[in-house]
Amino acid sequence: MIIGGQTFTVLQGAHFNDVPDDGSLLSISIGKLSARGITSGCGSSSYCPDTAVTRAQMAVFLERAMKGAAYQPPAASCTSGHTSDFADVACPDFFANFIEQLFADGITGGCGGGNYCPSLAVTRGQMAVFLVQAFNL
Repeated sequence: MIIGGQTFTVLQGAHFNDVPDDGSLLSISIGKLSARGITSGCGSSSYCPDTAVTRAQMAVFLERAMKGAAYQPPAASCTSGHTSDFADVACPDFFANFIEQLFADGITGGCGGGNYCPSLAVTRGQMAVFLVQAFNL
């Protein structure tokens, strides 16, 4: 399929019940992320394509995109119930390892005041910075 002058391969078998299998750029892109193990969706065989991505979720997306689907970051360094890097990232928490690794990789310094703000949505501006940092663009 050709979209915007680029050729895309329609992936089969990596479907979510809330993503149409219509060969659109959205469907193809989500299928590629799923097939490569970068995302498993938002639960219950859904992807939630219209839901904003939190800063915590973005950390997982980026680390897996950079290092592969099987990548598991080292255990977070925890003190007093939160990571040693960010006062607002709870330990244990699924996202804590990924957030701490994103910091260790020099991709984020947090949102200020020693915090990461894991539950806040990522703005388009912030996403641009994260992508440039993560992939040396």
